[in-house]
Amino acid sequence: MVTVVRLALLVQAAATQYPLAPSPVLDTRTLTRELRLGGYVSVRQTLRRDTLTAIVNRARLTAHVLPAPFAALRVQVDFTATGFARADTVPAILLTDAYIQLVPPATPAGNGARVLRPALIVGQFRTPFALEFLTPFSLLQTANRSQPIDRHTTRRDIGVLGQLAVGGGHMVTFTGALVNGEGSNRLTNPDGREMAIGRLTVFPLARLAVAAKYLGQGRDHRWGYDVRWLDHGALVEGEFLARRGPLTNTTTVDARGGYALAAYRIRPWLQPVLKWEHLRDRRTTGATTSTSSLSYTTVGINFLSSGDGIRLLVDGIYKSEPAVFTGVELEVQLIAIF
Repeated sequence: MVTVVRLALLVQAAATQYPLAPSPVLDTRTLTRELRLGGYVSVRQTLRRDTLTAIVNRARLTAHVLPAPFAALRVQVDFTATGFARADTVPAILLTDAYIQLVPPATPAGNGARVLRPALIVGQFRTPFALEFLTPFSLLQTANRSQPIDRHTTRRDIGVLGQLAVGGGHMVTFTGALVNGEGSNRLTNPDGREMAIGRLTVFPLARLAVAAKYLGQGRDHRWGYDVRWLDHGALVEGEFLARRGPLTNTTTVDARGGYALAAYRIRPWLQPVLKWEHLRDRRTTGATTSTSSLSYTTVGINFLSSGDGIRLLVDGIYKSEPAVFTGVELEVQLIAIF
């Protein structure tokens, strides 16, 4: 019983630490040969004009294990997938992560910054492109990811990923992946075109990460950069991305946008947040070209328990998206991490 309690506490501590440079690569030093379970549940209420909705938008269970010093396994399932069902073709329980990670035996201490820490992942994982998507949903500073990221970045996919970290991951990290490009839980690749993704992160300061990224699949090209700074309760981050190429078989897209976010813990349990995001999207179908743009501003306040195991996010969002919606929306989201 004592062991179970200790493992639960370790899971919570690991899960609630906001990452400077998030990555699908697991820190094997935090894993054991015993199966470790964790996860989170998220409940959201949305008020827009005269409409009020409440849903359980996430319910995820994660399992980690270290069967050998050089191998780690991660499996995660989502129990809220019923809301995404299309003609009952999507099961109620959806597999999100399922991969094995291989690392070389531990290197002797004292090798300095020249030591490379390689890791190889095979399976289904988060694609190493957007900073905001690589950050776990349960740790986001606002209830929603930004629209440029949500609409034009990749999510999870099936393939292989390699990572090299110089200086124990405190100087330079390169992450590259080759995936099907079809998304999660799709074992086939009908068009036969793989998607290549690369992300280079440098650390000019101990609590500052700056990254550049690129993605290519046929004529579909996406690129961008991002930055994140953490220090003494303060958080500043921003991300830019652009996309050019086919959106569908008949439509091409030329889009660019990003977001900027600042947050500060004025008390251990109280954190105001300010976020601005913008997206410009131009699409061409045949001889017809349409251009749209949006700007969202989020003013939020986060209430946090000790250890951040319970997080209550209250966001007021001013949305300006002509022809879609312009006005204020209130989001209240409660997240319990276990």
